[in-house]
Amino acid sequence: MENTIGSALRRIRKNRGESIVEVAKATHTSPASFTKWENEQNVPSERSVRKLAEYYDMDPLELLALAYPDKYASKEAPAEASTANAIRVEDIIAPETELSYNGKLIPASDKNLFAAFISGILLSKKDVE
Repeated sequence: MENTIGSALRRIRKNRGESIVEVAKATHTSPASFTKWENEQNVPSERSVRKLAEYYDMDPLELLALAYPDKYASKEAPAEASTANAIRVEDIIAPETELSYNGKLIPASDKNLFAAFISGILLSKKDVE
């Protein structure tokens, strides 16, 4: 979704083929207020955001996070940890974890070699820092 409440409201309204007057009437707001929200001149109240989300049949938190990011935006992990392919080292070396390669399970003895290798690398880096 967009980074601002105004651009999100405009996109949703236009995708539905509705006018500002239609949305304002359906959500019991004034067209002038809705125009100010879309143009980022004003931020709708939480109550208004919830009414709009109900009207648009969407999760209110999606819009609330745009209107009030300090209060509703989810806290994201740092960029380097948010990679989709990130694997925690602790999970690799955990005894209950089974590793596979090309769809085949790696024997426990080889997994133990991986764990020793990774642990050795991490320990050597601690000594350097």
